[in-house]
Amino acid sequence: MSATAPAAGLDLRARHAGPSQAQDAVARERPRVRVATFAALGLYGVLRWATLLTPAPGWRLLGLFLIASLLVASGPWLRTLGGPASVLAVVIAVLAAFAMSGVPLAWVAHVRVAVTADQIGNGLSALPVVLVPYSGVNESVRLVTVLGAAVLLMDGALVLAFAPAACGDLRRVVAALPLTALAVIPSTLVRPQLPYAQGLLLFALLAAFMWGERVPRYAVAGALTLAALAGVAAMIAAPSLDPHKPWLNYRAWTNTFAPAHIDVFDWTQTYGPLNWPRSGHEVLEVRAKQPDYWKAENLDVFNGFGWTEGPVINGAEIPPPAASAAALWTQKLTVTIQGMETTDVIAAGSASQPTSLPGGAVPGISAGTWTAGQPLGPGSSYQVSTYSPRPTAAELSGDSGPYPDQALADYRSIELPKTALSLGPSPEVRFAPFHSGLPVESVIGAYGAGGNAVVEDSPYADAFALARELAGRATTPYAFVLGVERFLSVSNGFSYNQNPPVSTYPLMSFLFTSKTGYCQQFSGAMALLLRMGGLPARVGTGFTSGTYDKATRAWVVSDLDAHAWVEVWFPRYGWVRFDPTPATAPARAGTAAPPLLPALRDEPKTVPHAPRRDTAPASVQPTSTHHGRGGGHGLGRWAIGLAALLALMLMLAVVVWRAGWRRPAPTDERLVAELERALARCGRPVGDGVTLAALEYRFRSSPAAAGYIRTIRLARFGGEGELPSLAQRRALRAQLGVGLGTIGRLRALWALPPRLRSMTKTPGRFVHSD
Repeated sequence: MSATAPAAGLDLRARHAGPSQAQDAVARERPRVRVATFAALGLYGVLRWATLLTPAPGWRLLGLFLIASLLVASGPWLRTLGGPASVLAVVIAVLAAFAMSGVPLAWVAHVRVAVTADQIGNGLSALPVVLVPYSGVNESVRLVTVLGAAVLLMDGALVLAFAPAACGDLRRVVAALPLTALAVIPSTLVRPQLPYAQGLLLFALLAAFMWGERVPRYAVAGALTLAALAGVAAMIAAPSLDPHKPWLNYRAWTNTFAPAHIDVFDWTQTYGPLNWPRSGHEVLEVRAKQPDYWKAENLDVFNGFGWTEGPVINGAEIPPPAASAAALWTQKLTVTIQGMETTDVIAAGSASQPTSLPGGAVPGISAGTWTAGQPLGPGSSYQVSTYSPRPTAAELSGDSGPYPDQALADYRSIELPKTALSLGPSPEVRFAPFHSGLPVESVIGAYGAGGNAVVEDSPYADAFALARELAGRATTPYAFVLGVERFLSVSNGFSYNQNPPVSTYPLMSFLFTSKTGYCQQFSGAMALLLRMGGLPARVGTGFTSGTYDKATRAWVVSDLDAHAWVEVWFPRYGWVRFDPTPATAPARAGTAAPPLLPALRDEPKTVPHAPRRDTAPASVQPTSTHHGRGGGHGLGRWAIGLAALLALMLMLAVVVWRAGWRRPAPTDERLVAELERALARCGRPVGDGVTLAALEYRFRSSPAAAGYIRTIRLARFGGEGELPSLAQRRALRAQLGVGLGTIGRLRALWALPPRLRSMTKTPGRFVHSD
């Protein structure tokens, strides 16, 4: 037996009598004081942060505060458990913080990083235009605001829980910075009451956090006196130091989060070639129970050349739909503007007054539409109740009257270009109700000229003849609508084309010459024929449903979904939507290039089995001007959100690295304790009196595993410089899992985790080296 044998025969559980330097540092720690001062400073910061939102998310912020405090209180215990336990605790705490901040549990459970990053990006994009305290309904803004508190609280908690005790003041300084920001940032945005008193309170809490743990009990009175004098001096000097403006332009920083790509839509129908860029980036997001066409404007007036927005003066109020229909097809929307600017309140069908809208809203030119009191841009969010009926063919076939002719008279009227019979202003005619047999009424025109004669003398004589022919074949208003749709179908020679020929009267050229165009031509021609046949009709503009994102439970609408359609009035249901644009149009056929944003996250899915008129994306036709600010809005917002999320993950990775793989160098005693703990975790505990030599003999079937124990024994008791290699550690881990199956191998990995660096020996300690 070697000279070290007697030492090797000592009980494995024997310990050195003298504590190490690390143990001395731990002995000087006062964890209760640390937890108490962290809780006081964190609670004050949470209360200040709550002033950024109205109503304040009290229970969410309180939950985040409790998670962070629990992590700090558990820090000493987690450090004794080792790296895997620390990693697991950090992961659980971070996931809990995300869920408590408002990230849906489904995203957390399925680790939907891209979806979460996109929502964070949406919130960051809205920050430059958000007024605080924020009282809107944009969930992304609220999520980002609460998540900001989570990041600051978790930063401080993780540093306190896992930074080595030897760091001392540096650990407290690093932890104090985010906690101070938690309290100070709200004060730069919402001026607090009694600001100097608030500052004094923050100073006292910060002083207690920084020095409370290290001040001896006998020096507490002196420390309190010194802190009180410093606070009084600061109160006296504060008024002269207050510049009444921020030293740093934080508002300029927030502008860097503003979207870089903005669209402004002009819904005027020009019927010319479609020549504006279609980038496919997101313009708005709609949360709704049912898909719909998201309306911007009604084009109620035909001015002799095309459809435009204009006032309609009715002789009587249009009656509301039946109560049963209103109850069935009324829903509340939550609309969030993303990559566009507009004064139109985007809604659906006929909308009631929106709520939570910045600047309020006033009624639009057309009933059921609204105009925002101030321009809406990225981040603007509001709620609106809409009625948009979707009756079946059978229901519409049975709804043939009575029509309130006086109330709907203007929706059967059109203006005509000047002709030989029109010496004054442009003539206006009103067509007789469907199947009434009455003549066309001349509203504005030459004295004594009949309405029929005025129309037949105009460029629209052929369209009037076609409308009368189609109406004569139909037995009901709905049959007339279907007849016009069939006439404009591909089977009748009409085709979708984004470059139709230019014409003085584009709709006449579309109907009888070119038969080619996009949805402006199709919707404009259909509405014109329906009015000439005696049905109240108009053109609606806005967006189709877009694509449904199951992760966010919202309809994502891009600039590819901009569209125009037709609405026809029915007595029982009111304005009912029809879409004559061919299904072969690129967006409706689903063959348009997908936007970059959905390609980078979970692929949004269109809700299955939804009616075609509700879900089919439409072609793009309104004029759009792009305000370039340096790049694509969708990708930029996504990248910003992902960068924020990655920054948080990187911070956590650094903490885990410091807590687990980069722990202070183990002493001889700790390395032996790790071996004992690994044996116990794998169901192979050592009994009293078991020595390192006995363990080495037990693992003799694996020379490398036995070598691991032998090198520990010789290094501890024989003063040898050689220490276990990484290969020997892997061999011992493999032996710990032998005979225990897959679960056993996982237990061995948990019991004896891999080391990323080898070890060398210094007097009395093991240290890591590259």
